[in-house]
Amino acid sequence: MSKILVIDNEITTLDNIKFALELENNEVITFSNSETGLDYFNKNYSSIDVVLTNIKMPNISGIEILRKIKKIMPEMGVIILTDHGDLETAIQVMKEGAFEYITKPITNDKLTIAINNAINKKNLLLENARIHRELLEHKNYLQGLHDSAEKILKNMLPKKLPDISGFDFAVEYKSCDSVGGDMYDISDIGDYICFYVFDVSSHGILASVISTIIKSFLKNIEYNYKQGINKRRFPEIVLDLNMMLLSNTEQNVFATLLLGFIDKKSKTLYTVSAGHINQFIIRKDGSHVPLESTGPILGVFEDAMYNCCVNQLYQNDKIWLFTDGLIEASPDEETPPFGEDMLLSLLKKNTGTNLADTVKEVVYAVKNYSKETFFDDITLLGIEVR
Repeated sequence: MSKILVIDNEITTLDNIKFALELENNEVITFSNSETGLDYFNKNYSSIDVVLTNIKMPNISGIEILRKIKKIMPEMGVIILTDHGDLETAIQVMKEGAFEYITKPITNDKLTIAINNAINKKNLLLENARIHRELLEHKNYLQGLHDSAEKILKNMLPKKLPDISGFDFAVEYKSCDSVGGDMYDISDIGDYICFYVFDVSSHGILASVISTIIKSFLKNIEYNYKQGINKRRFPEIVLDLNMMLLSNTEQNVFATLLLGFIDKKSKTLYTVSAGHINQFIIRKDGSHVPLESTGPILGVFEDAMYNCCVNQLYQNDKIWLFTDGLIEASPDEETPPFGEDMLLSLLKKNTGTNLADTVKEVVYAVKNYSKETFFDDITLLGIEVR
């Protein structure tokens, strides 16, 4: 059953329409006065299915009624009734948003078809509006998660790099639109410089949560070393971190990590890489030493084992740490990524350039190559022995 509002100053027309529509089990509300009809609509429009109004009404015309109804509820179907089939008037009312223009005398079949079509269109418009609201709410919800994730990650980033005698540091970090899970840090922990870069496989709020877990764990390790308590062998640190992630995350979420320690006195470099892409030591003469993975990714394998790689550092050696977002940058799916070879070539070309300038040149080259299209975070961290 439909609820139909009819506004017409012709009492005979009102009675005929009411009689015909009530035979089809519709609820018909009639008014011969424009003001009272509009007042009723204002108070009850959410329960009304369709409106019929005469175009020639005293005081407030049918076109003005149409405008007021559309202003209150744009989706409402309004059928205009008229005594004369005037093409110019028909065009006008259709432009104003009328669903249909019917010339009297009105046949029951024509009226029924027009009403059913008007109601169907109104319901369709309301459903589209509902879907649009839900999509907007979902978009706002996702944007809120994105903003929260981005805020969490940015708050975890070092506010500044440390000032440690005998070493220089430089870094560039860029978050992608979907907020990845890159993180880095450098700390003076007494006899050693501790540094790391890690990359969580997920994006958004999940990436920020996993990053928080890893960051907190590594901060605790740094604290213990500073206090001289509970010092673990370097591979054991990564082994413990792997077990913690296994206990706290799903197996479809993992992270890669390169954790490094530099003995400040002997300039010996110790690295443990959990499935992280090759990092590099660039020597003063332009040769390089790859810092390869020494164990599997974090958070997946319960029986994982990790080894420690040892390298001697010399004056002007540079250690370059980065995440895969840097070398996988590409403007589109058809273009090959920036790649390890191009990065290595740039780093070797800048062996005599200071760290900060090298970082800027590399990141500029990646941005230029990818046309600033990033599907993942990018991190580039440099450490130089003075």
